[in-house]
Amino acid sequence: MKNYKQEFDRLLQLVKDGTPFAFSRFSDGEVTVLRNRTVVLAEDHFIQGDIHGEKKVYANGYMPEEQKSFIPSENKREHEKLVEAFKFKKKNYIKGIPGQNSLDCGESWKFCTELYGPEDWETLSFANVMINGNYSRFIKEMLPLFNERDVVLVANENSKLDKLPFKVKKFFPIGTNCMINNFDLPDKIGEWIKENNISNHLFLFSAASLSNFLCYDLFKNHDNNQYMDIGSSLGPLLQLEGWKSSRTYLLAYWGNVNHPVLNEEDVWS
Repeated sequence: MKNYKQEFDRLLQLVKDGTPFAFSRFSDGEVTVLRNRTVVLAEDHFIQGDIHGEKKVYANGYMPEEQKSFIPSENKREHEKLVEAFKFKKKNYIKGIPGQNSLDCGESWKFCTELYGPEDWETLSFANVMINGNYSRFIKEMLPLFNERDVVLVANENSKLDKLPFKVKKFFPIGTNCMINNFDLPDKIGEWIKENNISNHLFLFSAASLSNFLCYDLFKNHDNNQYMDIGSSLGPLLQLEGWKSSRTYLLAYWGNVNHPVLNEEDVWS
């Protein structure tokens, strides 16, 4: 059994202590790729596994920064890499997965735990541990800690850093469909770490499934830093636009709207 709030406490303490770790989020999109099923988020339509539809849920469709495409027959390299990243086991290499109360009624949780195996669930957590019901704590308790660290940020090329409440030492921009188009970025950052003797830095990744590759490769080969997949959590502060059409928890929090999503907790019983 895992507790949603206690899992946030675990990550918070690791950041506070400066303990080397990696936190990699395998949310619904990543699980679909792990299953080797098609994922397309486009301006006017979407495909996720067996679900196809026009993009009518959000008026403006998916913005370029949110768009992605994974086609199993064309992207075998990326699928194999994601499976490898998920199955990799190392102390403090933590993988977040959907809870048992996810929209698919726990099917993703079941798939992930079976793929990972019955041993060492200590290194599994919740993919949503820093958003929804814990997002207020992320902003108020974790974000201020970043000011005390040397921060390296990987995020969309349209990001603006001037309103972040912490300084960024190094910024690596990424483009659209970054899992495919920026596939070699982990190698480039690894070389930068090696050439500059980088240690005790906090790396923040807002890079869709590329974040999983970054957490995996960098913690595997350079485990003297902290690596966090932060998803879309900093979208408003980075002055991006895509979150406005697809992230209910961000719309509620930054719009000061009393919405149930801000009390939503994932379940693992």
